[in-house]
Amino acid sequence: MPVIVEGLSAPELGRSIGQWVKEHTIAVAERVLQEEVRRGFDSQPVVVTDGMPRRDYLQVKPFGRIEFAARTSMAEAVRWALTELQKRSPVLTGRYVSSHTVMINGAEVQGNIWLALRNVQPTDRVQIVNPQPYARKIEGATANKRTGRGKRAALSRQARSGVYRVVLRALVNRFGKALFFDFKYVNLNTGIKVWGKRGGRSSTRRIQRDQVYPALQFFIKPTSLPN
Repeated sequence: MPVIVEGLSAPELGRSIGQWVKEHTIAVAERVLQEEVRRGFDSQPVVVTDGMPRRDYLQVKPFGRIEFAARTSMAEAVRWALTELQKRSPVLTGRYVSSHTVMINGAEVQGNIWLALRNVQPTDRVQIVNPQPYARKIEGATANKRTGRGKRAALSRQARSGVYRVVLRALVNRFGKALFFDFKYVNLNTGIKVWGKRGGRSSTRRIQRDQVYPALQFFIKPTSLPN
């Protein structure tokens, strides 16, 4: 009589191998992190799982990748950004380059900026803003996302691509695994008004709006180590 050996089917075998690889990847990652922490590495690093910051490493895919990125201090990132903003700032009178202002939760930081930044909480919003009235024009006008129309050149030939957007890209490349960055125009309640069209570029109706100013925003990314 024939002998039949019952075992795992091909799909089941594939799942079993994938699960083994996943469990092995997690075990190796945990062991390596423990070893590096003993050597002085950050004990609460930002986890990057399969290229996604803050994703729980227990969710790694079979044959995926787990990375641990040491946290960057807010003070370090802001100091670096301020230096880059100053390097890229157009200089005529010197007012613009000296006006990059650090704010926490909408208020300008008074006193020791670096001490204040060392004490920021994950829910705090840190910004660098330039309050000069012409700061928005230095960034240039952005094109319509749908049509691509409406692009205007930046105000200064010394900063043809703007200043804040350029530094944003550099920040993301340098610190993006540990902190979250954003660019936006903000209202500083300065009382300055500007004329603009209401209802789009084709509209002839002009109204006065509050002036807005370019800002870089900094947020702390939470870690994703399992409890």
